[in-house]
Amino acid sequence: MTTILFGSDLSEHAIPAARWAARLARLHQQDGRPVRLMGVHAISPEELSLLRVASGNADKDAPAQLQDEFRQWLEPIDTQGIEVEVNIQIGSPSGALVHAAQLYQADWLVVGVSGRGQLSRLILGSTAERLAHRPPCALALVHPDGFAWEGDVRALAPTDFSASATGAVELAADMVRRQGGALTLLNVVELPRSTPSLVEPAAYPAALVAHLEETQSSAQAQLDRLAEELDLGTQLTTEVRPGYPSHEVLAAAEEHTANLLFLGCTGRSRVAEWFLGGVARGVVRHAPTTIVLYPAVEAED
Repeated sequence: MTTILFGSDLSEHAIPAARWAARLARLHQQDGRPVRLMGVHAISPEELSLLRVASGNADKDAPAQLQDEFRQWLEPIDTQGIEVEVNIQIGSPSGALVHAAQLYQADWLVVGVSGRGQLSRLILGSTAERLAHRPPCALALVHPDGFAWEGDVRALAPTDFSASATGAVELAADMVRRQGGALTLLNVVELPRSTPSLVEPAAYPAALVAHLEETQSSAQAQLDRLAEELDLGTQLTTEVRPGYPSHEVLAAAEEHTANLLFLGCTGRSRVAEWFLGGVARGVVRHAPTTIVLYPAVEAED
């Protein structure tokens, strides 16, 4: 069974995540697999007490009331004919989502990158960085302008050939196989930090040029082997470029008009450190597209 969870603060800003999760569930269901789709809403103990007071009935089952509100919120959303379970968690949004994902052994967790209230702070605040570092399962951060299922996937999967990055690549390839579209595999040959970013490669010292050429050739060979294993034919292209991971990944996403970006949460290079480190908060907040993070692989920890 494929279990897909999505978080909601019951605002209109959470609707794209719910729709995305429902379409993802339908995609898996088309293979004949059983699918479990669950919406998770978190409420703090303080908010729960206020809700009881506001209802004018201290004996009112507030979680049941929230379930009713959740189902009303779901009414205008096309859930693709899949029944949605509603899960009310008491606690912080981040803790609630992680707990639910672990409790129900979720395969996917889907959340939006804009919203209001505590769920918004989950994605846009410091908790987002912690969740991105250690997602309990595949984590989709749904951007309003990202992949919306109406057309083909244009996926970009940067890889440093680590186990976590390879897991992200395989997720991307699976999505392209099911939905149609194209996948670009990208490897960034990282420049030494002292190399000026605006200098043309022709101006690099001869030793650095030789090193880059050798490293790029090796990376291209690894990409070719990976592409052969994925067996996507003309739907897959590969690219190796020198530079700084942050700049090159964003530049490639723009050049390929990517609507899905797949990343592993750990890795051998500063690609992972760049994306999931201090810059992550700003990138997620201003993400140009939907991002899928593959969880850390224990062997890499």
